[in-house]
Amino acid sequence: MSEERQAEGYVLHARRYRESSQLLELLTAEEGRMSGLLRRGRSGSGSAAQAFLHLQVNWRARGSLATLTRCEELGRFTLTGERAVCGLYVNELCLKLLPRDMPLAEVYAAYEACLAGLADVQQPVEPLLRRFEWQLLVQLGEGLEFIDASELDAAAAYILLPQDELRLALEAERDSAFCIHGATLQALVAGTLGDRVALREARRLMRALLDYHLGSKTIVSRQLITRMHREKQS
Repeated sequence: MSEERQAEGYVLHARRYRESSQLLELLTAEEGRMSGLLRRGRSGSGSAAQAFLHLQVNWRARGSLATLTRCEELGRFTLTGERAVCGLYVNELCLKLLPRDMPLAEVYAAYEACLAGLADVQQPVEPLLRRFEWQLLVQLGEGLEFIDASELDAAAAYILLPQDELRLALEAERDSAFCIHGATLQALVAGTLGDRVALREARRLMRALLDYHLGSKTIVSRQLITRMHREKQS
């Protein structure tokens, strides 16, 4: 029998398995993204696990699916309305872009900070999402961590293509989704986005870069967010 191990993490997704069990997708500090089977009676809270739940789990390896031998609730982030949908969007990005069983401490910290921000109704949503997307793309190998914000010309337009170096944009490229102004890029790097125009520009770039990595995978929650924004404006 494999050795029992312990991990702390958050529920990205949970679904019923047979009559009395759940299949959980977790983002953990120690193991990265992992899948686990939770049987009835092993949850410390006595209730079904749900997204945004913070857990301490004991588990044993069983191929690609771990068996959770103990599950204790450490807390949870309560998200409602648009913020809940945004939380599901963040979860969906993790599920569809992060590899399994690869510890990514920076992503875990960024995820936790994003959920904490979404749970605080005083914090605007969009900067939180753009910050998480940026940090996720860093871990996906886009080389964004090598961008030196101090060397950027705030007024200049740049092109940031997937898997390529940042360069000045040609005149014909200024309408590209991969085009971004230096001031916006500086704010993205620093995590200080606030201006409406900069937020729109950052959202366009992040979506283009994420779509490259997603390929044919669809982010369902993104469509829900778009619909909610349209309903607000109508």
